[in-house]
Amino acid sequence: MKRGEFERLAAHYGAPAIVAGLRDFVSENRRARIETVLAGRLRSVAVAIENPYDPHNAAAVVRSAEAVGAWTVHVIAASQRILQASGTTKGTHHWIETRHHDGLEEFLSALEQPSGPGADNPSGMLLAGACVDATHMLEELPTDRPICLLFGNEHAGLSPEAQAACSVRFRIPIHGFAESYNLSVAAALSLYSQTTRRRATLGRAGDLDDTAVELERARWYMRSVQPRHVRVLFPSLE
Repeated sequence: MKRGEFERLAAHYGAPAIVAGLRDFVSENRRARIETVLAGRLRSVAVAIENPYDPHNAAAVVRSAEAVGAWTVHVIAASQRILQASGTTKGTHHWIETRHHDGLEEFLSALEQPSGPGADNPSGMLLAGACVDATHMLEELPTDRPICLLFGNEHAGLSPEAQAACSVRFRIPIHGFAESYNLSVAAALSLYSQTTRRRATLGRAGDLDDTAVELERARWYMRSVQPRHVRVLFPSLE
């Protein structure tokens, strides 16, 4: 079920009612797992990829982002479908937000839009670009505000326009002869570092507000049961 359809159902029936209606169809172990993951979700950490060359690399970023509890993966100037390749994401794209933007300006506009409970990005999100011409090392990135980590094309890196749009630019230390990291590896290392340090700053595992938790719980219950149960209990409004 696409998020738009879910949001219409949640607005009509109410997220708590959806959870209550589906509860008996979700195992106790699954319910416990959902609560653990919800408690560790960081809405304040996102990642974006500009014009990726290899779709498998982009899809691998989704798997890493979901694993460390990040909230959204953006793709710029490439099809959103590459972020939903089940063979690489192993289904993790169902549990994380993926967003497509036709170009850099559209992405920057989306990042700056005011957001409320459950929205993709909190207000005041810092854009940090990964590039050789860095102002910070990875471990020096600030953790006192929301952040989106931006990565460029595997061959060309970030475009000059993307670099100019970043508030900070960072690079990952290399201690061997390699000149660079693979895109998906660089994103995984960066996301792990940033989410770990963000949690230390927050003093807790996640930062979803109560409204976002309610909505995601209801959506994940829907993802965890047979579609026929959802259709019978909560008929589509279309």
